[in-house]
Amino acid sequence: MKNHIVLWMSSIALFILSISCKQNSNQQNQTFIIPPVSDSIPLIILKSYLNRQESINYKDIPLLLKSGKLFYTSDIKDELQSIFHIELQASTSLSNLSTKEQHFIITTIDSVDSRFLSVSVDSIDFFEQYNQYPLWIKKNGQTSNPYKQITSYIHTGVTAITRGTGAYLDKHSIDNYLMYIKPYFLKPELVHISNEVSIDDSCSYSGMKLSFATKSKHLEIVKKLRSSIVELTGNHNIDAGIPAYNKTLQWYKDNNIRYFGGGSTVQEAAKPLIVKLKDSSQIAWIGFNERCPLGECAGNRPGANRYSDEKARTLIDSLKNKAHIDYIIACVQFSEVDSYAPHGSQKTICKKLIDYGADVVIGSQAHIVQEIGIYKGKNIFYGTGNFLFDQTYKKGVRQAYFLQCYFYKGKIIQFHPRYTFMNAKKQPAIANDIEKSAIQDSILLEKNF
Repeated sequence: MKNHIVLWMSSIALFILSISCKQNSNQQNQTFIIPPVSDSIPLIILKSYLNRQESINYKDIPLLLKSGKLFYTSDIKDELQSIFHIELQASTSLSNLSTKEQHFIITTIDSVDSRFLSVSVDSIDFFEQYNQYPLWIKKNGQTSNPYKQITSYIHTGVTAITRGTGAYLDKHSIDNYLMYIKPYFLKPELVHISNEVSIDDSCSYSGMKLSFATKSKHLEIVKKLRSSIVELTGNHNIDAGIPAYNKTLQWYKDNNIRYFGGGSTVQEAAKPLIVKLKDSSQIAWIGFNERCPLGECAGNRPGANRYSDEKARTLIDSLKNKAHIDYIIACVQFSEVDSYAPHGSQKTICKKLIDYGADVVIGSQAHIVQEIGIYKGKNIFYGTGNFLFDQTYKKGVRQAYFLQCYFYKGKIIQFHPRYTFMNAKKQPAIANDIEKSAIQDSILLEKNF
């Protein structure tokens, strides 16, 4: 009997030992993750806009660090050595890295720079799924989760709910029209729409050519996308007349939607939109129309804010030095060009705006998506393309992107282009891999970085 008991206990011990060994083996193969708690800070891997790789495997990080393909900033050297059990040599800083090269760099969120794009780890994007993101370190003095200080923002291209788009909405619901892109607009705290048409509920879409209007029920699309910011620099807002324009301004007010770049008077049109974020930083949106080709700019009547160098310089100087605005987003309705490349005037104005103190310049006019570039460390998006418009007659007008942006400590630290392609039914849709690559080939050129 004693022998049976001993054998039975030995079997139990062996069974427990085998489970323990198996658990230890599994633990060794698992990614070590520090959960996002109040005393932790995320590490972010960055790349050039010209680098098409979008994700890095966690298990490959040690080899990339040791091989020199993944640079790191000196402030996290000890943590990286501890986490990955490796010895590291020379570090670098973001200021020493070229925006043209195919390298990667890992740094803390406090050092993230909008000249570079963040990379997912194991296909997990920190800015979209922070609670599943695997790269966190403890940081002395950290008292809150940095993600909770981030404000998410989407900036879009040309919107004109009219003509073919309006005809589609006469037959289908707004939800049907937005079905492919709406999921991206459910979470952002701020959403920008550049609307180019005004309300005329008696309008007929079928007869429209180059003079536009929309219907109240279709402008509800702005609310469906959860927009709280509307840009009015566009060329067609006065097409349906002054009463229609004023009615549309009132519609924005009635729906608690703030606007900039246009208004009922020349003074209102020139007024910046200032928003205080949850971290108490202040952001200003300013908008201009370069040439007002249809007589749409404010003067003796309502309309868009006409551009001039002196007006822009004075406004930006006042915002920076008197109002103490932390970050300025300059939006310009440039004269249009049928090209991926910006015309000379676009380049000149964009550079002037940055020289005056703007932090980013975004072209609002482009029906053909245009190039992206960096100037003096600041981002320039020459034209984001058609967001909600009916043009499908050639590839260039179907290609576009909207920007998924993230404010942190008073500035945008990331602009993530989300590429789109207008489908045959004139619905905006997320670009597939082939469509996305074609857009990138056309607008991400080494000369601009």
